[in-house]
Amino acid sequence: MHNFSPEPRAGDTTQAVDAWCLSPESAAYPERLRALKSPPKHLWVRGTLAIAEPPAVAIVGTRNATPYGIRVATAIASACARAGVCVVSGLARGIDGAAHQAALAARGRTVAVLGTGIDQYYPKPHRALQDRIAREGLVMSELGPGDTGHGGSFPQRNRLIAALADVTVVVEAPESSGALNTARYARELSRTLAVVPHAIDAPTGRGGNALLKYEHAEPILCPEDVLALLSMAASPTVGIALDGDAALCWDALQQGVMGLSAITRHTGLPPRQVSAVLALLEIDGLVTFDAAGHARTAVGLG
Repeated sequence: MHNFSPEPRAGDTTQAVDAWCLSPESAAYPERLRALKSPPKHLWVRGTLAIAEPPAVAIVGTRNATPYGIRVATAIASACARAGVCVVSGLARGIDGAAHQAALAARGRTVAVLGTGIDQYYPKPHRALQDRIAREGLVMSELGPGDTGHGGSFPQRNRLIAALADVTVVVEAPESSGALNTARYARELSRTLAVVPHAIDAPTGRGGNALLKYEHAEPILCPEDVLALLSMAASPTVGIALDGDAALCWDALQQGVMGLSAITRHTGLPPRQVSAVLALLEIDGLVTFDAAGHARTAVGLG
């Protein structure tokens, strides 16, 4: 079970939000984060943990994005979301925000990894976006309620972004961009690194172009190139993009809740509705039933 701890730190002026705190000992702790040299000792989450399941792509880049960068980030995130790929980013201005918004618009999966406490809104203009991701996707942070973050917390969160993704795509990054930090973590984790080429006389793309030259990153010439790196094809269907009652039941199963009555108590849904949702999840291949009739997730977080 998740440890529920919604109280903010003393002196925090931000309204407390419902959040769960996971430790590495928790069965629900995302397996991919265990690959890090220093996995978060505490992982705060809002939303549905199943959203973070692979396949996943990290889409990162500069806060000072050009119209070209926004357009490309939107196209890549849309194509990935429609194909069932989870879009992971850091909720910053520019490329990050465009990627999250495009994934939501495509009714796909997206995960926002914060560099502040789980109940903080940074940047403030992304408050509505952050709350929407918490409702329809997943928001996570290793910083607890009330923590406003610091200079080092944002580079630190980048390792979580890289760890959650099969492929990290740098869309637009100057030489000092934090996206290069995410790219470094992707390399350390032996994950695929990809870059969208940029004009050679544009400062906003020099960091990304350097990754192409010196790190031999995979060049992305169209959104389909990202899907090819995942051995996937463009598709109008969305994978495990659960919402509403299905998301509630799925998250209960992820937390280890078993049995119709237990899931009913956990979700607050009527037993008949829970049974109907579980039947549909079984048809989709997401749930299996054991000999005792208890539902179990058929898809892991590996």
